[in-house]
Amino acid sequence: MKLYYTPNSPYARICRITAIESGLGEALELDWVGLRTQDSPVIPVSPLGRIPLLVDGDLVLSEARHICAYLDEKSGRRTVAPYGDWQAVAEEAQSLAFLDVVTVWSREMRRSEAERSGFLQEVADIQVRRGLAHLNDTLKTPAGKASAGAPPISFDALCVVAALGMMQFYELVTDWRESYPALAAWSDAYDAIASVADSAPSQDALRPLTR
Repeated sequence: MKLYYTPNSPYARICRITAIESGLGEALELDWVGLRTQDSPVIPVSPLGRIPLLVDGDLVLSEARHICAYLDEKSGRRTVAPYGDWQAVAEEAQSLAFLDVVTVWSREMRRSEAERSGFLQEVADIQVRRGLAHLNDTLKTPAGKASAGAPPISFDALCVVAALGMMQFYELVTDWRESYPALAAWSDAYDAIASVADSAPSQDALRPLTR
């Protein structure tokens, strides 16, 4: 299996963590590709050139949720909420929407200051703070597994982990830890996991958004 990705993509980060925690890390070949380039090796495989993209033989999967569901099938673990458990699906969708809003905001911060949309940033700030307040009120600090001492890995949780990672990296809500202490404690439990810590966004992997 090959995963086309960029290191700072939060959606690719979710897939990478899921693979590692499901025992598929060694079976997953990582191919770091550029974004929005005409010579991207992703385009011959998938015309839109979006990442993350998983290729396994003739199967080509895009979208993080689909990729993680496929990894679930390969590993025998369950990280993606099954259709039928609609409450779990709804919670997962809300966490994914939170990540989407943070991602939109972070993309604006990659533009030059003159090109940024003040309106978009203002709307994103309001949405993100509403999301933070909701998570602070509803998420409970995970007790962890008795055997491994780590909190449970799920697509739902990793959407929040990835969103908070982007938020911190781009300094979008600098007071979030003080303002949302229950969420900060929840986040700390996940940040202690090696695959989470090792995949955090980094300045070395940052590429400017030029168009």
